[in-house]
Amino acid sequence: MTDSLSIKDDKELLKFSKTNSSDFNFLKIYEIGRYYRHYLQIRLRYKDYQLIHQFLQKYRTDYEFSRLVNDKLHETTNEIITDYSQKSSVTSHDSLPWLATLFYNENLDGYNRLLAWVRIIFIAHNKRQYDSLAEMFLHFVTLIGSGKLYSRRIITNFYSQYLLYYAAKQDFVKAANYGYLSIKEKNNDYLYYINNLAAFLLRAQRPGEVLEVLKESNAIAKESLNFHNRIGHVAYHIFGLIDSGKSKQAENQAFVFLTAYKKEILENRWHLFFTAYIKAMLLNGNYAGVLKVNNHFRLKDRDLKYRESANYSASIPWMCQIAMYKNGDATLAALYAVLSELKTINIKYSNTNITQDDLLVLTKVVLKDDFVKLGL
Repeated sequence: MTDSLSIKDDKELLKFSKTNSSDFNFLKIYEIGRYYRHYLQIRLRYKDYQLIHQFLQKYRTDYEFSRLVNDKLHETTNEIITDYSQKSSVTSHDSLPWLATLFYNENLDGYNRLLAWVRIIFIAHNKRQYDSLAEMFLHFVTLIGSGKLYSRRIITNFYSQYLLYYAAKQDFVKAANYGYLSIKEKNNDYLYYINNLAAFLLRAQRPGEVLEVLKESNAIAKESLNFHNRIGHVAYHIFGLIDSGKSKQAENQAFVFLTAYKKEILENRWHLFFTAYIKAMLLNGNYAGVLKVNNHFRLKDRDLKYRESANYSASIPWMCQIAMYKNGDATLAALYAVLSELKTINIKYSNTNITQDDLLVLTKVVLKDDFVKLGL
């Protein structure tokens, strides 16, 4: 494109004519070939021009199909992200059969197949539905083994997705193994892989490892422009401190981060962050602080809108009701009524960060002797 090719690059570009439409980078190579054809034509390099021209003619239909697929994937991704953001329970299911056909299409370029795979995993994780993925994971392994879908970046992503898969199946040994493999390579998604591993280690009750993993990635997190990952990193660190018996330090860290990034938290992972912050305050006996945060940020209204999410846990209203009781703003009978209702909601939904069992343990710790009277 700059008309300044070196002899070495020129020779490499001529090899593009040997590319197949199912190769991973077919789309990019074809598009470069279009520019290269102009470069050759005006310089009267007839033989080389014919070589590239014939390649472009031969695969024109395949290229146009791959472009259409790529554009459709972009539209579908918009729907999937909207589904995730709005916590809808319907939209993304419609695209799964189509995405699966792309993933299994041996004639399609590898890049589009990988994009389809990543979106399938995203939907499964968002909906907590991994059962249908067993066969796909096995097929992906064969693709990696054959070299058709292999690079350090691809296999690192694969390890992280396998972590989520095995964690959902309660196979903690394999989940941990793949989780640690996923963070060996530092790339643009490193913080995302770190967060996945930290979330798993929290569920596996290994807080010491959580703090160690997050400490190693702390500098990267502080510089990250991706607040979805950055807030997740902070929230998991708060949970790790709590589970390590350092709830005071956890509350202080949450307060400092909230003071600095209120807007970003509310626009991104507010439910995860405030679950961690409120849990720390509750364990520290800062009941007034819990109620103040709940009212100031209108968490009750936000929580009601969030309930349709497959990731929902009634953690925030549950903990806020305990704070009301401990602060003298609600009776034990009122507390029982609210928690009983929330308990039925939690039967339907689950959350990787704080489950119904976690909430019951927390309630027992905070209420002490009153927990028996509560009758939960």
